[in-house]
Amino acid sequence: MSLKIKLPLVVSLLVLLSVAGVGYFLIRYEQKVLGEELTRRGELLAKQLAGVDRVAFNLIARDAEHLRFGDSTLSFKRSSSSFEKERVLSAALTEAVASSGVLQAVFFDWDGFPVLYLDTGTAMKLREEIDEEGGVERTSLFQHPDSILSVLGEPADGFTFTSPLLIGPDTLGFAQVRIDPSVLDRAIRDALMKVLPVLGGILGVSVLLSLLFSMFFTVPVSRLKKHALELAKGDLSVRVKVRSRDELGLLGRVFNKMAHNLQRTYGEIQEKLVEIRRLFKMATEDGLTGLYVKRYFLELLAGELRRSIRYERPLSLLMCDIDHFKRINDTYGHPAGDVVLRSIARRLSVATREGIDLIGRYGGEEFAVMLPETDEETAWVIAERVRKAVGSEPISMESMEGGGENQITVTISVGVTTAREATSLDRLIATADRALYLAKENGRNRSTVLALER
Repeated sequence: MSLKIKLPLVVSLLVLLSVAGVGYFLIRYEQKVLGEELTRRGELLAKQLAGVDRVAFNLIARDAEHLRFGDSTLSFKRSSSSFEKERVLSAALTEAVASSGVLQAVFFDWDGFPVLYLDTGTAMKLREEIDEEGGVERTSLFQHPDSILSVLGEPADGFTFTSPLLIGPDTLGFAQVRIDPSVLDRAIRDALMKVLPVLGGILGVSVLLSLLFSMFFTVPVSRLKKHALELAKGDLSVRVKVRSRDELGLLGRVFNKMAHNLQRTYGEIQEKLVEIRRLFKMATEDGLTGLYVKRYFLELLAGELRRSIRYERPLSLLMCDIDHFKRINDTYGHPAGDVVLRSIARRLSVATREGIDLIGRYGGEEFAVMLPETDEETAWVIAERVRKAVGSEPISMESMEGGGENQITVTISVGVTTAREATSLDRLIATADRALYLAKENGRNRSTVLALER
């Protein structure tokens, strides 16, 4: 995965985590604030409910106690004032339950027994009955199927808030309200619905900014990567356009300096190599004929002799000498002799095997030819081909004295020997020289083969 992809992903992930963290803490904070607000509201409702007429509550509490411990059939007669007080307390309960989110409201006596009770399911019904019946004498509201003296059952789930009913230091009873927990959930959900769009907008803007931020870094890095690959492929002229003075700009300038130094060093190395090749050529090649000089030729011959002995392969050597070369120098001058030497060098190169045989200028008018992997018969054939190539056509030259153009025919004598077993370099050369001497003795312009002495 490239940096162009990884950097936006990492930045976007960090932004997402940051926004999620901020959202989480905002929701928790909102939950705390709403919880505190709900607590204050519940406590206030309980205190308001506890602010009812103490005389009315005391009267109704005694009636409830009488019903619990006295006449459970409710056959006793209650005064009209008792009904009036009951209506007052019931109205307070109805008003409390009518508040948003209140599940139930209860009056307890000083012993903790319920006196009057109302929940959201019966609040309006009881209110309507009280309003319709007015002061008509009837059985107490305690007998209502939804009243507190019916089976209270399990208390509803929710947040409970209790406040005492006091007369001086004495506690007459308690007022309690129970608030629906879904009120808090709805409040949190409403807050969340307000926060989420904001967080979503922040997240979208942050992701967009992260993409722009990543492009700000990845585009110069990608450009630098492209130029680095071009530099690695050998284009030392490549340079980066630096547009900033920050760390990326510094990196680009360092890259350009490195490329410049590489280009300069490479140029210096190439100049050195050219000079080394020139010096090597001067040290190993004859300036007149272009053939190997004697010293370098002998190094190559010694290496090839060791190889032929190690692998038991034949190695032949030709020693060639121009016939009557002194006469040419005396007749036509030394420049003409140079022309002859260059011409014979070219004809030797043509007559031998390119890439296999090696030719060296051994002395003034003497040449040596190394024939690797060549036995006596093949060596003699090559020697004859070389000899005939030299003498087949006359050599054209300008007379140093008369200024006219002359043609002379030049011949060579060739001595041939072959190493088939372990021998020394000196012995190989001496045998080839002996064969050349015999060719000269036997009339020149001929090839003579002489075997190495065992």
